[in-house]
Amino acid sequence: MKSYIFLLLFFICISFKAQQIITKVDSATGGKLIINADEEILKMVSEDELCKKFGDTTRESKPISSTDKKPVNRPVSPENICGRRNDIPGFMIKVGEAKTEKEINTLTTEFRKLFPELRVEKSYLRPDWRLLAGDYFKRESAKSDLKRIKRNFPSALLVNWRIYCNRAK
Repeated sequence: MKSYIFLLLFFICISFKAQQIITKVDSATGGKLIINADEEILKMVSEDELCKKFGDTTRESKPISSTDKKPVNRPVSPENICGRRNDIPGFMIKVGEAKTEKEINTLTTEFRKLFPELRVEKSYLRPDWRLLAGDYFKRESAKSDLKRIKRNFPSALLVNWRIYCNRAK
């Protein structure tokens, strides 16, 4: 008898603590954010966001559900991806490495003579210096430049790096 009462109380407690699971995907990185919260709290948060967005402060404002929104296929561009952020995860071409700053400066000068249209960046990661070129959102957008660079610098390769949105391709 005690076990039946215990099970009954257990299921009643679970029903009071029911939570809703919401999964959101970041547009820039593709990372997932999973939120486990009470439905009432999520409703209050979405109402508060709507009030801030539209300047409406009434309690009757209704949140827009994710099913009401239609996906928009936009081309990849800095305006669509970056928002207010300056740097996001992306790709750069690692042209080469050197042990001293003098060696990396000569490599930079040589690279700039051959490819003046590409932005270069020197990065010091102990114990080596790296010469990085270009800012790319996707691997596909870097392939043509990588192919051109490999003709003169065979050790060049594509690496994941923080890129500046306003300069990325």
